[in-house]
Amino acid sequence: MQDARYAVRTLLRSPGFTSVAVLTLALGIGANSAIFSFVDGVLLKPLPYRDPQQIVLVWEKPPGGVRNVISTMNFLDWKEGNTVFEHIAATSGTSMTLSGVEQPVLLRGGRVSASYFEVYGVEAALGRTFAADEDEVGKDHVIVLSHRLWSSQFGSDPTVVGRTLTLDSEPYSVIGVLPEGSAFERGSSQFWRPLAFKPTERTRNFHWLTSVARLKTGVTLDQAQAQMNAIGARIAHDYPDSNKDWGVTVQRYADVLVGDQLKRSLWVLLSAVGMLLLIGCANLANLALARGTSRDREVAVRAALGAGRWRLVRQFLTENIVLSIAGGLAGLALGYGMMAGLQALLPPFILPREAHVTMDVRVLLFSLAISVLTGVVFGLAPAMHVTRLNLASTMKEAGRGSSGDLTRRRLRSALVVIEMALAFMLLSGAGLLIRSFFHLLAVDTGFDDTNILTMELPVPNDRFPEAAQLTEYYRTIVSSVEAVPGVREAAVTSALPLQGWGYGMPFQIASQKILDRANRRACFFKMVGPSYFHALGIKIVKGRGLTEQDRKGSLPVTVISQAMVDRYFGGKDPVGERILIQEIVPGRPQLGPEIPWEVVGVVADEQVDSLDSPPSPGAYVSIDQSPVTGVGLLVRGNIEPSRLQQSIERAIHQVNKDQPLPDIKTLSAIRNESTASTRLRTMLFGVFAGLAVLLSAIGIYGVVSYSVAQRTQELGIRAALGASKGVLLRMVLGHGLILAVAGLALGIGGSLALTRWLATLLFNVKPNDPLTLGLASALLALVALLACYVPARRAAAMDPLAALRCE
Repeated sequence: MQDARYAVRTLLRSPGFTSVAVLTLALGIGANSAIFSFVDGVLLKPLPYRDPQQIVLVWEKPPGGVRNVISTMNFLDWKEGNTVFEHIAATSGTSMTLSGVEQPVLLRGGRVSASYFEVYGVEAALGRTFAADEDEVGKDHVIVLSHRLWSSQFGSDPTVVGRTLTLDSEPYSVIGVLPEGSAFERGSSQFWRPLAFKPTERTRNFHWLTSVARLKTGVTLDQAQAQMNAIGARIAHDYPDSNKDWGVTVQRYADVLVGDQLKRSLWVLLSAVGMLLLIGCANLANLALARGTSRDREVAVRAALGAGRWRLVRQFLTENIVLSIAGGLAGLALGYGMMAGLQALLPPFILPREAHVTMDVRVLLFSLAISVLTGVVFGLAPAMHVTRLNLASTMKEAGRGSSGDLTRRRLRSALVVIEMALAFMLLSGAGLLIRSFFHLLAVDTGFDDTNILTMELPVPNDRFPEAAQLTEYYRTIVSSVEAVPGVREAAVTSALPLQGWGYGMPFQIASQKILDRANRRACFFKMVGPSYFHALGIKIVKGRGLTEQDRKGSLPVTVISQAMVDRYFGGKDPVGERILIQEIVPGRPQLGPEIPWEVVGVVADEQVDSLDSPPSPGAYVSIDQSPVTGVGLLVRGNIEPSRLQQSIERAIHQVNKDQPLPDIKTLSAIRNESTASTRLRTMLFGVFAGLAVLLSAIGIYGVVSYSVAQRTQELGIRAALGASKGVLLRMVLGHGLILAVAGLALGIGGSLALTRWLATLLFNVKPNDPLTLGLASALLALVALLACYVPARRAAAMDPLAALRCE
């Protein structure tokens, strides 16, 4: 306590040093705390479920693949045939329109097996979850609400349990509300209803479900995999048309919850802020060494009065730890603000629903630990050097003898070299990510997103009994929208650009060797309106596009992507060829007979997935010839789309006043959202690299300035003996630039080793890209030169007489 009180008094007597040190530590510790809160919440915390290690995901395993969504009958066979799962549940996304309220509301939710919540060990906060038989047809008109929906839509009314809601024009009884703060609240689902398989859904060749299960007590993952392999082999033998050579994959839920890209991004960012903190520590160690020089007399007096070396080291370490804890407290406040800001900037649902990012006790303990460790790291070497002195010499020379200590100068120089090396590694990493990001922005999407507004057009599966009624409904909406002044064209599509494949369908080129259906390759399969290509500006490479004449009853035709031609046609002209793809039954998870789609045209590749994905092979067919529910609408205007939005909504509601229109946004916004996580990661890394360069510049400036101060008399003598200002300038600059070059050499070696970590995060840029490394070297060298020039110019302008009189 005596040491701590003395440390506080000493630090308060040096407000400049203390302020700089606290700010440096606050930046380093705050950045580490913020990023660690994400690493901890996403990667390190146990899942918020009962016995999470017992929860597994069960997938179908296609030939040559690892996992695939599953069919209804295969799932039911798994459920009946296994003895390794306590519970197994199937799930599928759904949306329903809530009516009977002031304005119809589209709700997003899930259809789940009755045992779904038992798999996770989650109970309702109000009411109950599903009973064992409520996923049977006729008993399935019950619903569980999320706490979020209960609060926003029903005002947290406890009497909602037992109330009947009208969803898609059918009555559903509310039986429960999930607890606030559960992982399910952070997902996209607002409600859950039982997955009762209708006769039309009991198919084996349509894959549309995911499955989650809980292992029985004592059953290992290997045992579960072995039994599911046996069940999968039996299904493949009994149903070769849909399952030949297919198997089953069982994966622990926690192992696949976080994608590789997100996992790598978090570790890379944590490494970056760790380097930033090390640079800060090196800077503070240099400051402490310089400050320790002025305290040599104090140390000598203490030693003369009987203080041992460890006692002196302890005093200096106590000061540093007090300083680092003060910086840590300031860093926590800064880190909390940074964490909240990052959460606000993150795209929706980019983190798994189980991730709970917060400044909890774990993060506080982490911050305390790095605060104390930082105090020891930047304080130990200076403390050891300050307390290692010649007592008699120090007393006689009033501290001057220690000021020229060669070992101390070398240590200060070594710290600057380390700073420069770490800064270069951060700067080169940021350069690679920035170049990668700009390459991503420059990707040719194959379409023109200028003045295009998009929205969803959800339609209940059973609203239109006949497919012709569904297509006529779409046609009426498109005609109504195109009549709006300022609208150039409109088109419907089963999947909007950059929103994924929509449907992935096995296909067979009729003129090539016929393969088993279960072993065919898959391509994306889009149902679009005839004006889709023209509205998006997608170029017709060969043949023709789709027209109004391509309707049900006429020759089934398809337009394929250039990637489809390049990958599967071997240079042969595809126009006139036939591609065999089974019919998708409208509104049902069911495939009909095989249709020979005649290729009538080829279009330039459209980016259907994320911008960093390679062009996808695929086929487009007329939505009239293959109608589906749940489409999107895109509208190209002659003016800014936001000025047309209300008019477009009115035009659609004139056709159907109850048609919900969720997710209205421009195509440009969709494109920006697709790069949002990459942009945020690049921005953060760039900010950390900028701070690292700034701290390194301050470090090298401090060392050169201190060197000039220590060599004042020497420089005065040289000037008096005739040394020109240019000679003095080069001499001082040379010392600083030698340190900078040494740091760059060390940093280049470290970068070549460490940037390999970034390989999976880069797009069209190699980890050892010479241009990026060269630019980073030049930039850091320029910063170092500027940092050295200021004290060097001051030394060159020195008055020789004043320098000779300097003590």
